[in-house]
Amino acid sequence: MYCRRISAPCVLLFQRVTSRSRFNIKLPQEIRRLDVRCQSTVTLEDSYVKKFMKAVGWMDPARTRLKLTGYFLYESVPDKVVYTEWFEQLQLPDTFVSWFAVTELHVWMLMVRYMAEDIATPIKDKKQYIKGDGHFVRNCIIEALWADVANKIKLLEGANPAIARKQVAELSEQFQAALIAYDEGLSDDKVLAAAIWRRFYSLSEDTKAENIERIVHYIRHQLSLLDKIPSENLKFRPNIDWLSILNH
Repeated sequence: MYCRRISAPCVLLFQRVTSRSRFNIKLPQEIRRLDVRCQSTVTLEDSYVKKFMKAVGWMDPARTRLKLTGYFLYESVPDKVVYTEWFEQLQLPDTFVSWFAVTELHVWMLMVRYMAEDIATPIKDKKQYIKGDGHFVRNCIIEALWADVANKIKLLEGANPAIARKQVAELSEQFQAALIAYDEGLSDDKVLAAAIWRRFYSLSEDTKAENIERIVHYIRHQLSLLDKIPSENLKFRPNIDWLSILNH
């Protein structure tokens, strides 16, 4: 299983999101039929156009369905996770930064499960992963996350496009750092707790230890449930049930 420091949050991202937008899934536009002339010595199957279209997934129904799976998986997070419970029970401020931290954690857990579907080959003391459907779905989940972030930032009152772009770039760096930190904690509760303390509470000395412990227990329980989903049920719009943080 898988697969980053956190800079000080910017002022804009601390503004409360006053309304919740649902992520709108954008499907690829219909591809027009190509008019292949009789005198052409290159068949459609061997043409550069065909190869390009295959590369971007326009003519691969299986990849298109997998991409939709990634988008539906991401949508399960903002749709089913009760953010107010996280804010109230874990003493987190009701801000965009807190929303992103909670969303990011759930996205990471989905990534862990799907990356486990790819083939791992041992090389000396390390494992090398051969990219497959799990890697593709992981990338689609991340793509959906950033599309949703862009939509939500537009809702922030007084958002300046230039400043917003800079802050999204900073948020992306924080996201990468968080993924690495969570990955390192997969097999060690202490390391995972440190990552949570850093990401959710910015290493504040006023943080209650029981809040961090509750999140660690939640992660272990949720990952265990995700791991029990059969591989054949993961590919096309699987039903993901997110636990309540109140039970941990």
